[in-house]
Amino acid sequence: MVDYTSNPDPKQIIKRCDELKNKRETWDALWEEVAHYVLPTRQGFVTKERRGNQHKDDVFDSTATTALENLASGLHGALTAPSGRWFHIRFREEQLNNDDAAVEWLEDSVNRIYKSLDESNFTQEVNELYLDMCCFGTAAMLIERTNKRVNEVDNDLNFRTVHLSEVAISEDVDGFVDTVYRKLKISARQAYQLFGPKADLGDSIKNALEKTPDKEFTFIHAVYPRPKVPEIVDLVPPKQRPWASCWVQVKDQKLVEEGGYYEFPWVVPRWSKLSGDVYGFSPALNARADIRTLNAAKRYEMRAWEKAIDPPTLASYNGVIGDLRLDPGGLTYVRDVNGIRPFVSGAQWQVSQIKAAELSNNIMQAFHNDKLRLHEGPNMTATEVRARMELMQQILGPVVGRIQSELLNPMISRVFMMMFRSQKFLPAPDIVMQAGSNLDVEYVSPLARAQRLEEVFAIERWFGQLAGMAQADP
Repeated sequence: MVDYTSNPDPKQIIKRCDELKNKRETWDALWEEVAHYVLPTRQGFVTKERRGNQHKDDVFDSTATTALENLASGLHGALTAPSGRWFHIRFREEQLNNDDAAVEWLEDSVNRIYKSLDESNFTQEVNELYLDMCCFGTAAMLIERTNKRVNEVDNDLNFRTVHLSEVAISEDVDGFVDTVYRKLKISARQAYQLFGPKADLGDSIKNALEKTPDKEFTFIHAVYPRPKVPEIVDLVPPKQRPWASCWVQVKDQKLVEEGGYYEFPWVVPRWSKLSGDVYGFSPALNARADIRTLNAAKRYEMRAWEKAIDPPTLASYNGVIGDLRLDPGGLTYVRDVNGIRPFVSGAQWQVSQIKAAELSNNIMQAFHNDKLRLHEGPNMTATEVRARMELMQQILGPVVGRIQSELLNPMISRVFMMMFRSQKFLPAPDIVMQAGSNLDVEYVSPLARAQRLEEVFAIERWFGQLAGMAQADP
């Protein structure tokens, strides 16, 4: 293993990035196919299209796209709803939870976090994250400052969901993503703005700045854990922080910048994951066969429609004088008018509609659209609502647990510590600073509450049984 503790070697960073990219070649082909039918705006894993190009017109059905958007919107509203509170923070030590000053400070800090999230681009970017995760099974978001060139304690939050084709990831021994290599292209002018005039960008970019400032160059942003870093108790220089951040200009193999983070700045949630795999599986990958079959059925159905609406014409041999004019108002000379008639193919395209309805239902179920609709009618009883919430909790419970551990927990921890270091909170009480308390995140989103409804329903059933026994023997 290469030692990155000091003076990182740009050649080694480029080599490891290529190795991680090569390990996901089979995934690239799979993601390209799924994106083609489900999320066309995310294509570009195998073939790089020019920006602004129109996507291929061989997709004839939008059921999967609609189902994906419904699932992503449902998760957004059920887990991170922008209209309400979806998490709360409390102290792990109960003595601090009983201290008024500590609780008031923590409540005020949580309010400031919500305000910062509302003022940032979190709502837009997390919805894109849900789309990627539900489509490809893996998504990646970078949490930084608005302008990382300025001192870290002076800027606002910035969330950026990155195209999955740009990143390659690696896990630690416990199965958590701790390494992300991002390969991207930026212009010479943007590189100058990003790294500043003092950075050594390489001879190729220096020449491009004078002649072709919009010429693009390939960069690698490598984020990985630094080994043997002591526990951080105060602000330290970037090169002494637990997570390394290295920018490499690929063409000149130049290390442009070496920095660091206090926390891992990436969140990489997976929908579900098999043992031994680094990348996850998604509802779109599970429904891939039905999606392809439905698209083929729609294509044949459209061909049948065309034949039914504008059928081919039968004419007797030498019965038409000149050309057969089928355009509106067209005049065709014939020897025998009874010798021309439309050809009825006898194709029963209604059969395709029946099969298409079955496939559409399968796709909707694969994306759990039927579980997310809790209120289909105005007259649902409390028992029906209870049954649907229990079903929703059973189906999406494991997924929600993974989302909380791989997305929400690290994201909230990262935002809290960034704002704490930036002095965005009120001064903490002495009891909090002396205790060195740990914090626990409690989720109060609609889906999190639905997961805890089973305890409420059990108590209700218990009281119902007591009522029955009381009637028999008061």
